[in-house]
Amino acid sequence: MPESPPRFVWKGKAMARVRRHTSHNPVWRTDEILLGILQQLASTALIVSAFVLVVSTNQSRAAGSALLLGLLISALTRANQIRFRTAVEYLVAVAGACAVLAPWMLGFAAHDFATWAHLTLGILSVGCAMVWLKFEREP
Repeated sequence: MPESPPRFVWKGKAMARVRRHTSHNPVWRTDEILLGILQQLASTALIVSAFVLVVSTNQSRAAGSALLLGLLISALTRANQIRFRTAVEYLVAVAGACAVLAPWMLGFAAHDFATWAHLTLGILSVGCAMVWLKFEREP
């Protein structure tokens, strides 16, 4: 789409050039799409693991942590797909770090499934957020 010609606007005694910004459709690269899918799968797996923890092992703290963090990461990822914001990816990274630390902070580190689910999916969420931030810095 061709850029609109500049128009002149009076600002005080001098005339300034003002460019009209034309809206453009964002172009999604394949690696960005795959990264978004991976981040969404990690949050979905945390949500599913919450239900597995409640039904099979009766680990309510582990299940509550997985459900809360999974829903938070999922909501932030979906909001970020609408319009990318650096702050949202930092929040996803913080939520992933909380998922990594949750087994020791909430005292369910002795339960293997809960610990490994939180650890692997939290690291995956943090890694995806860092790659998104790296993509944002690239021109």
